[in-house]
Amino acid sequence: MKTDQELEQAGFTDSGTTRYKNAVIAYCEELYGKSVALGDRDKAADTPREVTHEHVRGAAAAIAMRGRDGQTTLQVWCQIGEYVCAALAGVGGGKLETSWGTVVFGLSLAVGVVLFVTRNTRGNVK
Repeated sequence: MKTDQELEQAGFTDSGTTRYKNAVIAYCEELYGKSVALGDRDKAADTPREVTHEHVRGAAAAIAMRGRDGQTTLQVWCQIGEYVCAALAGVGGGKLETSWGTVVFGLSLAVGVVLFVTRNTRGNVK
């Protein structure tokens, strides 16, 4: 943690310094708690807890990802499009003996797959 002098030199106000210190303390407490919980999760029943660097790294990653679980607007629209394409594929699939049924089935299947891939790859980019 930075000293008061370092924070002052960096331009922190008194309220900024207080908030910084409180945030660091809260982060440390949360990191400690999550690291211990991960260590407990991975230990065998008859052994003492060991909190490794992987547990600490996992806890830090979990804290960093907090609040980022929501879907983007693009993902929501892609999912709605997937539902519409699935319905159209069902209608087209029921009329495969006609030319329009084959076209509707093929197009909605292709567009639905593209929407599915787009939605799921966009979710992993975060």
